[in-house]
This record gives sequence, structure tokens and C-alpha cells, in this order.
Amino acid sequence: MKALVARQYGPPDLFTIEDRPVPEPGPGWLQVRVRAASINPADLLMTDGTIREMVPLDFPYIPGTDFAGTVTKLGPGVDGFSVGEEVFGFGAPPSFAQGVGISAVTSGAMAEYAVFQAGAYLARRPDGVSPEVAAALPSTGMTGLAVVEAGGFEPGEKVLVIGAGGGIGSVVVPLLAGRVEIIATTTGEDENYVRKLGAGSLIDYLETDIAEETLRRHPGGVDAIINLALKGEPLIEAAKALRPGGRLLSTTPGSPQPSAFGRDDLTVTVVMGTLKVRNDTLPTIAARLLDGTLPDPISRRYGFDDAVRAFQDFAGMRHRGKFVVSMAEGPAR
Repeated sequence: MKALVARQYGPPDLFTIEDRPVPEPGPGWLQVRVRAASINPADLLMTDGTIREMVPLDFPYIPGTDFAGTVTKLGPGVDGFSVGEEVFGFGAPPSFAQGVGISAVTSGAMAEYAVFQAGAYLARRPDGVSPEVAAALPSTGMTGLAVVEAGGFEPGEKVLVIGAGGGIGSVVVPLLAGRVEIIATTTGEDENYVRKLGAGSLIDYLETDIAEETLRRHPGGVDAIINLALKGEPLIEAAKALRPGGRLLSTTPGSPQPSAFGRDDLTVTVVMGTLKVRNDTLPTIAARLLDGTLPDPISRRYGFDDAVRAFQDFAGMRHRGKFVVSMAEGPAR
């Protein structure tokens, strides 16, 4: 089979498309003919070595966690799935799954075939959701849903969403729209997109200081911040926009410890959507797409022959929504 392969830590320029053995499913696993896979920031953090102490990789390594495809083989003891069934879901490198204690392991989704551990991280792809769109849903959907559930948001609260134009933002903003007042950070280029997601007001983070502009509009501060982009000192500075007793929910790796904010009145929660998955999580996300709550999350599509370029583009450009690699697609668009 063809697969996208990293043979050492480094940028996606080092990736190659190679012939690799087709992986076989062991007990509790299933084999999938992959039809589409999407790219997440964590894919780059793992392959460039940024989080190698947390998630060490064995090389050669096939990246890709989010996918959609057709079940082709079942390992011993697999229930709830059948050969020929269309599925979508999430799987991680063994070191990640073992480190955080989840039953979601894969041989790597950026390949013609992959094996996945059966369980709640896989679900049937419903009619009306294409393989490409389904492949774009798992990580962002799991995390976005977890943020909304963890936030305890009350009607009418003021919520600042930092990084609203990214993949997780395309889930969080629509799910909260109409329930809370959303102030979203974006750029002039993505203004229309983020507004269509449901943001009430926008802050161009390239043109103004996020905390200062938020406090200018809301002198008492906002009730909550959902951080989908910032790390370290920039996040600590942005948190100054929180009212006394405010809540910060962050999805970025390496988010500061609560003590770093110099305020004992704040509630700081780091959200990992992969830890909050139930049997109904992926079906719920797909249902919200089908009922129109969530938009089509794809911003760029690539054929598998362009998979290296897809990762290069993802690493090198500011982007909104999701980048998807299709095993049957033509040139990038």
C-alpha cells in the first residue's frame, strides 16, 4: 500500500510517500480502507519533535489520526462493526494512547489501509456525510464538544473565543451561538467566515491587543475565555480580559499552570477532548452537522499524491477550518 511516512523528527518537507506493508488487525482491532484523512496541529507537534518527551514516536512513522473509510477486516473479538461498513473516527500513536489512558490506537491514517482499535472512538458514517467531511470531524468535534460541556456556560454570558477560525472554533462557536455573547479573535481575511459561524463581535488580533480591546468593549471583563490558539505569556496576557472569578478553558498543549496567571480567583481548565469520549460522542457530532448546526469544516482538499504538500501548507500558512487528504481526490483545491 501507499503511505505517507516520516523517518525522523523534523518538518513535513522530510515526509515521503512510500510502499509499506498492509497492516493486519489483531484482537480487538479492525482494518480500514481509508478514503480520507484530515490534518491536525498535533500531527505536526508529534512529527517535528516538539512533544517527543510526551509522545515518543517509533520510526518509520505514518501520521494521521482522523479518518473515514470502509471496514475491510475484523480482528478476533470485535463486536459492533462489520466488513463493508462505512466508518469514521480517531486513533493515536500507541505512546499517546498509553500515556493518556485511552483505547484509541492506530497504525496511521495517512495511508491506503490502516488498523484501528475498536471502541467508542469509531462510529458508523451516517448517510449524508461524505467521507471527506467525516474525516474532518473527530478531533475538532471531540474537543469542541468537550469544551462546551466543561464550560458550564449560562445564557447571556460574555465569552471570548481565541482562535475562532480554526478547526475547533468551527465547532465551539456554532454550538454556543445564540446561548452566549461570543467575542471572537480572527483576522480581516477570515472575518466573514467567523461571523457566519455565529460570533457576535470580532477582534482582529493582528491589529490590536486582545485583552485591551476586550476590556475597552467590556470594561468589567468577560465571563469566560475559550483559548484555542495561544500558549505561554500571550495567553497569560489575554487572560487579563477575564472578570473577577472568570473561567479560562484552554485546548493548547503546554498551557500555563493556574499559578502562572497571578490570580487566585480564576478557574483554569485544560481540555483534552480525547479523554471525554462516550459511545454517543461521534454520532452526536455528525448529527449536529446533518441538522445544520455545524458547517462543512473543510477549507482545503488534497489528493493523496499531494499529501506532503498538504502538510507543508498546513505548517506554513495561517488557515481556517480543516485540511483533508482524500485517497481519491485530484489536485489541491
